[in-house]
Amino acid sequence: MPKVLAYTPEWLSRNNPGYQLFNNAQPAHNLVQARKTGSTQLGNGSGSNSDYVGPNKTIARRGAEIFTAVGKHIRWADLSMLKENFEEQKATPTKAPKSTGSRTDTQFDKDGPEDGSYRILSIALGEPIRQLSVSPNGDLLAITTAHTVHIALLPDSFHLGQLPNRAIRLKAFAIGPTTHVLSQSQVASILWHPCGVAGNCLVTITVDAVVRLWEFNRDNRWSTDSPTLAIDLKKLVAGFSEDQDFAPGRIRNRAFSLDSLGMEVASACFGGSGSSHESGWSATTLWFAMKGGDVYALCPLLPSHWQPPSTLIPSISTAVVGKTALTQDESQLGSEESQQYNDQFEWIRGIDSQDPTIVERKDKFSPDIEVYSRPTNPGAIPRLQGPFQLFSEDTYEDLELSDIYVVAGRIDAEALTSGDDSDSELDWMDEHGVSAAVVCLTTRSGRVYVCLDLEGVEGQWLPRKKPKRLSEPLKEPYLIVLEGLETLSFSDLLDLEWPTFTLDVQSRYSFFITHSKGVFFFSLDPWVQSLEQELQSSESLGAPFRMNIIKNGPGTLRERMVTFSHEQHLISDTSVATCIVLEISDLGYLLLAPVNGEPKAAILEKPRPEPAVLFEDEVEEESFKSLPDMNTLSLRGPARETYQAPQIFSRGFSSLPEFFDKQVPSRHRKLMKEHVRMSTATLDLMTSAHRVISKETHLLGIAAADLFRRCERLQDELRDQISRANEVAHRTEVIVGEDADQYVGNTTGKGHATLDERLQRVRSRHQELASRHEKLREKFNKAGKEVSEKEKLWFAEVKKTADSVGVETEKQTQKQDDEEEGQESDAETLQRYQDARDLTADLVSRAKKAAEQGSHEQTNGDSMHVIPSDLRKERVAQVMKLLERESALVEAAQSRLNRLAVSSVS
Repeated sequence: MPKVLAYTPEWLSRNNPGYQLFNNAQPAHNLVQARKTGSTQLGNGSGSNSDYVGPNKTIARRGAEIFTAVGKHIRWADLSMLKENFEEQKATPTKAPKSTGSRTDTQFDKDGPEDGSYRILSIALGEPIRQLSVSPNGDLLAITTAHTVHIALLPDSFHLGQLPNRAIRLKAFAIGPTTHVLSQSQVASILWHPCGVAGNCLVTITVDAVVRLWEFNRDNRWSTDSPTLAIDLKKLVAGFSEDQDFAPGRIRNRAFSLDSLGMEVASACFGGSGSSHESGWSATTLWFAMKGGDVYALCPLLPSHWQPPSTLIPSISTAVVGKTALTQDESQLGSEESQQYNDQFEWIRGIDSQDPTIVERKDKFSPDIEVYSRPTNPGAIPRLQGPFQLFSEDTYEDLELSDIYVVAGRIDAEALTSGDDSDSELDWMDEHGVSAAVVCLTTRSGRVYVCLDLEGVEGQWLPRKKPKRLSEPLKEPYLIVLEGLETLSFSDLLDLEWPTFTLDVQSRYSFFITHSKGVFFFSLDPWVQSLEQELQSSESLGAPFRMNIIKNGPGTLRERMVTFSHEQHLISDTSVATCIVLEISDLGYLLLAPVNGEPKAAILEKPRPEPAVLFEDEVEEESFKSLPDMNTLSLRGPARETYQAPQIFSRGFSSLPEFFDKQVPSRHRKLMKEHVRMSTATLDLMTSAHRVISKETHLLGIAAADLFRRCERLQDELRDQISRANEVAHRTEVIVGEDADQYVGNTTGKGHATLDERLQRVRSRHQELASRHEKLREKFNKAGKEVSEKEKLWFAEVKKTADSVGVETEKQTQKQDDEEEGQESDAETLQRYQDARDLTADLVSRAKKAAEQGSHEQTNGDSMHVIPSDLRKERVAQVMKLLERESALVEAAQSRLNRLAVSSVS
């Protein structure tokens, strides 16, 4: 979990160019009055701002560049340049600062600030901007109001950062001049297709469950007029064959119908980002979260020309071929399931039979793009899968969803490379994650549900023709709800509350939730790997017990990163944009969210990679490397957000001058310079002015009271810190003996009693240790030199001989006295030794007798064999040598045994 190192940095604070980038320069009193009257003064246009209920994604990024919407205009800035310019200005305080270029709403169409801190990108819009989204290649910007969608061509960062800093009018095109208009349904989500060629495919989803797929071509201006594919989900959910017309109607049907019941889209997202680590069908699956709580999926949804990831076609082919083989056994598979596998086989065969078109990238160092055409058989419109059943005890029946985020399942690398002898492809594949997709849902009440899709979403199509008889329906898809986490209390809910997800740049299993009270961080990493091991395990015995351990384990990490302290009496309806997360070397790990025209940021600590498994001999070495840094130890508590003065304290916030200019007639202005006269005009003027002044004085009182409480708390904390510092300093002086001045006039003589006593104890202890060391040294000197290697070998030989003949050592004797079995074994050894001696004496006597008889017979009898004298002498000499050797060995053994017996007795 990332730790907050610091909150909003100084270069994003008030009266700095970074702050002016997000500031709308609109007094809160006028904003509240505009909301009450139903007019939107923020964008200088008409339309009710309070009627919009939906996501507020008014900030997007392209690397270190950000695009933020302020009313009907867009502001661009490079955060790295903003920080660098601020640091240069701070390093040279004598240099006169440049103008910050702050403007009011009526000056939005003018040039930007002189210092070039940000640039205005103007576009003709009739409503305030609600969503911004940059294409994957960074060339296009999708701009969405409540009902309209525009596509703008973005200049590169070099042209945007050039001076003079004048406003740039973007070259923009309206998407669907007859579809995305004010008379049609509200836009719910805009998404860039992960498989779009060079990031030129945009998917728009409206609240009335209509999906439109747009493929842009710069050479064809008419590509923005009509979509290449349009699907009405209300028709598709009740469809039964491909030959039906699922295109949406041109006229919006506002009447109630059963088909539209529960089919209002809250949000949508793709099941993957098009990465090679994800499962095959994930990048082609579009997930829908309905306002009523249902979840649907559309797979596969592809443009007419698409760019597949490197592992999409191989992974789908491997899975489809294996499943198609199962269709031969009709007894185990139903007709619908068999038809599904056949459709998938035809679909992937249509892709394999194509020769892809090679498109070169702008970047010469990047590989070329392989472009495929969408298969014609089966059709382009797939079956709508759902609604998914949510299986959990903690799930409420009526869910009002606001956003959805899907983490694609990990690709099966072993199945993908099973036929390849080389394992080189396994090196670049990410082994972290779950093979099943993780679906995260959030409700308008701030509750987050983490679900698991065990079955997986695969390509499904409707039958070619209307079936003559009712076929057995496919089994209903389901989601297992693992956790339900709260982020908002019931008392903090607002009428326009709309929590949204933001992907983390560190891990795809972590994300952020933004709502009116702050930003929360969630991480699924604590249980992802353990769950994957359990899913891949073939041991079914004890599986419920292990799953229960995972369920009751640490679970999903949840932490509040930023808290939004709104001026509740100032702005009733807060405007909070979805946060963005950046990780750039110049900025660090930065979390940024605009709140009511003010930037709220947090600098997070980069998570450290998990250490590898160490061997026993490496644990001790690694323990020294893992010692905490001294800078970390110096932190005494969590970081605190710096104080930002309320807007009521600013000079241009008061609306009293504007009141005199607009509300007071010219004929009554002269009364302001004269003495007060009791008249109807004076009473009306005083009453109207009192309404304005009372609000401002009330806001000033609230802001002043908050500042007073902060100052009191600061004094208390400072006083507490001073007392702690004095206490620590006093203890230090007592320890080091620098407090002798306090005992100069002390007659009791206890000035250094404690130190003297401790010093005396240390000295006596030192003398005791020194005497013990001297005694041990004398003993070692008396013992002689160290034992040589020959002596060690001789000791081992003596021990071996003693064990063989049964001589007992001192340790063996003590052990034998304690154990009866040892005594029996010693008696048996002595008996064996006595038997051996008796047998030796018997054999020696018998050998002597035999020798005497042989010599007597040889001298008396006539010998038949004559032995040469030379041979006899040689053999006799050999026998004598052997006898001498044996006698020497016997004498040596006898002497050793005598010495051993003497040593044992002593």
